[in-house]
Amino acid sequence: MQTATTEVLMPLMGEGITEATLVKWLKQPGDTLRQDEPLLEISTDKVDTEIPAPAAGTLLQVFAKDGDVVAVNQIIALIGSPTEPGAVATKPVATKPVATKPVAAGVAASSSSVVVPLMATSVAIAGTRSSTETSGSSRSSPLVRKMARALQVDLAQVTGTGLLGRITKRDFEAYQAKTPTASPSGVPADSGLSLLKDGGIQTLDGVPVRREKMSRMRMLIAEHMVRSVRTSPHVTTIFEIDMHRVVKLREKCRAQFASREGFNLTYTPFFVYAAIQAIKHVPAVNCSVDGDDILWKDQINIGVAVAIASGLIVPVIRNAGELSVLGVAQRLHALAERARSKKLLPEDVQGGTFSITNPGMFGSLVSMPIINQPQVAILSIGAIIKRPVVIDDLIGIRPLVQIGLTFDHRVVDGEGGARYLAFLKQTLEQFPETEI
Repeated sequence: MQTATTEVLMPLMGEGITEATLVKWLKQPGDTLRQDEPLLEISTDKVDTEIPAPAAGTLLQVFAKDGDVVAVNQIIALIGSPTEPGAVATKPVATKPVATKPVAAGVAASSSSVVVPLMATSVAIAGTRSSTETSGSSRSSPLVRKMARALQVDLAQVTGTGLLGRITKRDFEAYQAKTPTASPSGVPADSGLSLLKDGGIQTLDGVPVRREKMSRMRMLIAEHMVRSVRTSPHVTTIFEIDMHRVVKLREKCRAQFASREGFNLTYTPFFVYAAIQAIKHVPAVNCSVDGDDILWKDQINIGVAVAIASGLIVPVIRNAGELSVLGVAQRLHALAERARSKKLLPEDVQGGTFSITNPGMFGSLVSMPIINQPQVAILSIGAIIKRPVVIDDLIGIRPLVQIGLTFDHRVVDGEGGARYLAFLKQTLEQFPETEI
């Protein structure tokens, strides 16, 4: 007899993300759930958010605990009715949870069960999964296997503590810390900084230090940034842009805009709009590199960095190519609100083709950010500062901003980067004085 049971999967929360940290279960086995009610919190280097329940019912069983690092598309819980035949027991799994074969979201694992993504509705499944499923090779993520190959480590010797005994990056690093290994070149692997202990206090070059483990989000950001620098030859070019037309237009419209829209009009939508127009003029900054191939993209999806308590999140304004300044402002406000309240959905951080960061809001004049792989360019916006300038051989005061484009020199030449910023400069300095 079939039972209406929903298998909850760890969702894909961005390009290149293969796993996420289950920060906290908001419900416990046996709790009754409403559809779309917050179920758990997860964290990656791209998003820190709450995940809603994909279906109404009872949380029957969970397969991962708080703090576990779980591969995407792995089953992490079951939702259904505990009174129906074949329902799973409502207590948490033991240290060795029921084995489940990792499969892609939405694809049938066998003739007797169907896997559904985290954001999907319930489906009917018959019986439960086999607890005897095994594999001849160690379970691990692609990242862990890549690290193992680079350091010539046999994963069969590593004990996995993740879901279904999966070997996580944390497991791999713990194994390395306990087992001296050599790098592929034969040189001993770097064991870290040389610290001394003085009266029980660690010191570095004589300076007392306090050791604190990076958060999962910070570790993933660090890994992503190091990989980007190794992958792309970074080049930055900077233009100075006169913002007086945009400043006048914003001052003219800001009161009416706030009254009508319910939020303040900032300068960011103007920068995003100008960046979109410049992408249309120089589409090479909106592509990706795959080996010797260039991947040209038919969509313009702008990722805009948003500062939150735990770091930076880059939600994506999808299909931004046809948006007006008003449309950009509305989309950006909605995404920023969801990011700060941990309500971002998986699609809110996926599919970015070009990124914008705005350190100018903190007073930074110039910055040279790291490209968000697999993109090939990122725009950095400095602070708008009033300075004396020469205008028609006379000295005047104008609001100026320094905007830099950092690009991947494998696919964008210096001429292309300069041409992009020249068009963006023209768009902002000749901005039409129309109502927003």
